Amino acid sequence: MYQDFSFSAFLMRFPDDTSCLEEIKKIRFPDGIFCDVCKRETQYYRLKNRNAYSCKFCRHQIYPLANTIFEKTTTPLRIWFYAFFLMTHMKTDISIKKLQQELGVTYKTAWRINHAIGMLLKQNNGDLLMDALEKVHKWTFFNKLEIKLVQKHE
Repeated sequence: MYQDFSFSAFLMRFPDDTSCLEEIKKIRFPDGIFCDVCKRETQYYRLKNRNAYSCKFCRHQIYPLANTIFEKTTTPLRIWFYAFFLMTHMKTDISIKKLQQELGVTYKTAWRINHAIGMLLKQNNGDLLMDALEKVHKWTFFNKLEIKLVQKHE
């Protein structure tokens, strides 16, 4: 899927946070979004200036970032995706200082991103959600990093 994924290909594929959010939505809900209120698969539309989608019929909202490492982050998703890109394309581990310079963030933010991605890689073989037992979706990021997303049904 991402054969020889270069930096220019990264920029074209993920030009902004909206494209990153759409990618996460596609991964978490590959067969469409099931509305808990309507009790069927419906169309959802992105809410302006929010990382949420609303049901076309009943306005029920879903948040694709919920229960992921991206939940409650104020760091733009594109920076997170770029960090994934860097960490999967470096032949050796990237230092936090180098990550800070590349991402253009504070040292504290670079440390948090590095720590979260590192924990993701070590815990539960890359599972983002450890306690859910429902649908498991695998995502291979840049043909090097496999991430599993588990979709919870409440």
